[in-house]
Amino acid sequence: MEHLEVKTCQCHKDAVQAEVKRPEAAVKKTARSVPSMLLSLLVAFFPKCPICWAAYMSMFGSFGLANTPYMGWLFPVLLGFLGLHLLLVLKKAPQKGYGPFLISLAGALFIVCGRSLFPSEQWVLISGMLMILSGSLWNSFSVNIFRFQ
Repeated sequence: MEHLEVKTCQCHKDAVQAEVKRPEAAVKKTARSVPSMLLSLLVAFFPKCPICWAAYMSMFGSFGLANTPYMGWLFPVLLGFLGLHLLLVLKKAPQKGYGPFLISLAGALFIVCGRSLFPSEQWVLISGMLMILSGSLWNSFSVNIFRFQ
């Protein structure tokens, strides 16, 4: 019995290395769950009933929005959101086709040109909004009719 050699296996070494890497994995896993948690908090502050939605929309509606003191920088912010919308629709173009992007782009051009060239003509702005809405709906649903490529 005195001549028995005690050999150590390499699995102990791997377990020690796994324990060292474990805090990094926990941090990465936690970081991946942060957007979900923030979205949950955001949804918690959204109104849940239709009457509350109507109250919020009337409070932040176009009539109340036009009289705000920060209207000067609101138009560039809205243009930025419009650009973000166009970018997201363009990103889906290989899957859905270029039709939704082209309709949304035409609607954006109607709005920008209508706002700067024809400020008294409401039909130009409304048609631009309807074009953006229809392009967005077309992009949201999986209808591949009139697929332009």
